[in-house]
Amino acid sequence: MTAKERQEFDANPLWSTDSQILWLFGEQDEDTALLTVAEISGQLALDQSTVLYALRQLRDEGKAATCQVDRREAWGTGDQVVEWLRKRRLEAQRIESEREQARGRVTKANEALADAATQLREACAGRGVSVSTFGGFGTDSGEPRKLSLLLSVVDPEAAAWLVGRMSRPVPGEDAPSAEQWAEHAGHFEELVSCFEWAGWSEHENDYFTEYDDETGPVLYTTLHRTCMAFDVEYHPSTARLRLLPHEYPGGWPQIFSMLDDEVMIELDGELGEQKELITEHAGALGLLDATRVEVDPDADVSLRQFMDVQLTEYVFEEFARYRQKPLPDAAGDLDGDTYLQTYFATVVDMFGRGVLPDLVPDAVVHGIAAWCWRNDTAVEAWHVPDDVLMARINIAVTKKITDYVDLHEGVDWLGLEAALTDPEWTLPDGRKISGLFEEGWQEVRDSVSEKLMTWRRLDEDLLGPAATSRLLTIGGSTSYTWQWWGQGRWTAICRAIVEEAVAGGIALPKPYDGLDLERLVADLAEPDQLDDEALEWLIDMPAAGVDGPRGLRFHHASKPISRIVEPVNWPTE
Repeated sequence: MTAKERQEFDANPLWSTDSQILWLFGEQDEDTALLTVAEISGQLALDQSTVLYALRQLRDEGKAATCQVDRREAWGTGDQVVEWLRKRRLEAQRIESEREQARGRVTKANEALADAATQLREACAGRGVSVSTFGGFGTDSGEPRKLSLLLSVVDPEAAAWLVGRMSRPVPGEDAPSAEQWAEHAGHFEELVSCFEWAGWSEHENDYFTEYDDETGPVLYTTLHRTCMAFDVEYHPSTARLRLLPHEYPGGWPQIFSMLDDEVMIELDGELGEQKELITEHAGALGLLDATRVEVDPDADVSLRQFMDVQLTEYVFEEFARYRQKPLPDAAGDLDGDTYLQTYFATVVDMFGRGVLPDLVPDAVVHGIAAWCWRNDTAVEAWHVPDDVLMARINIAVTKKITDYVDLHEGVDWLGLEAALTDPEWTLPDGRKISGLFEEGWQEVRDSVSEKLMTWRRLDEDLLGPAATSRLLTIGGSTSYTWQWWGQGRWTAICRAIVEEAVAGGIALPKPYDGLDLERLVADLAEPDQLDDEALEWLIDMPAAGVDGPRGLRFHHASKPISRIVEPVNWPTE
């Protein structure tokens, strides 16, 4: 009690011993809520007997309570004693829980060590190495004690053998962290992005990962498109990407492998260079173009039956969903559309026979260029003076259409119509395309606009974006477009033409005649940037004889790759 408080007490006859004690109880914080008689006596400067007498009086009146704390009697208000006992009970429970957890950890560790000792005895059997454990339980408390594992040898050869075995890497020691796995997955996703643009996608599951001490981390996935699939493995530690045949597990629908053999791609350089390398390999394998199939002669079904099933699942069922109708009702709506019936009969069933209804944006672009620009329009009637110029126009058309085709959204028909009929539209050299057709431009413009609006009507009123894109993919994968720039196999086709020309003694066009052929192959990626002599060399190779080598127009490399499939037990309904 402070001097001021003592002065107030002396001036206040009501400030009794009982009141002082209750006041002191009220001054205690939660951590020191209870006080012994000695503590109260010391803080209030009162005799202990006086304090004890007052406390007992307060207890009898229900204003104070007591309990044993470490064999000493402690006092406080009733609420303080109840709260203190509650906290002490909780603390005892916490301590016991921690002890139980500690016992569990020791027991689990001992069991693991015992298992390890058993495995070590098996591994060291006959090698002169003794394996033992000691510890376990204390003799006094009965609490579990940590086991110790002891390996002992007396023979130098046994010791050398043991050192050799223990020097080997720990399994999984170099496995990537969660952050490193995430980095690998992001890199893998970038590497296979060219496949996504070509319509390939993971089926249901995302990428899978595993780690092996010998091969390091591996990420892999299966890419699906229509009824075809192939597997991809990425090995970050060796910078390799493997394209693998897909093992069909059975069941329905039947899935066919896009590849017959493994393809290993060594990834050099930065990410951008690696993506270009993968795109080139994938393009050469035909993985970035629509799939063309042939049915094995020994198969249970014909190509026509096979294609009917694919068209039903990926075109007819797609536009039935778009129109929100049962398939028979939606299919009946097609019968009344003369243009679409003609397209199915000629393009799908004849020119595009065997082309799967994939959804490949680059093939969609070619489909629009073939059937809304070159065919069934006035473009052919007003053909420009030479094929080199027409090739330049076709490339410009293809590039322009590409700007209005989206893998997910489909085709922007109105924007595309405005672009392809724009009288100010030019070639890279500045010449207006409208001027190249001279007085025929208006007829070209009107006929192209009519075809584009026909397909817009089919897209928006009948088929929907997905089914429309799949039909245009077929239309862009016929013999009309085998030699066109913009397909996935373009670089591989150009490489075959150049290499065969060099092997046949044909000089490269200027200015490439004194350069490595790789320079020409690289520049052919943008053929509209070449001069007329180089472009004519590519198309027809004028210096070649009757027996070849061939230019683009007749070269065998332009023929698309066909996959042999053998469907079994194919339902016909």
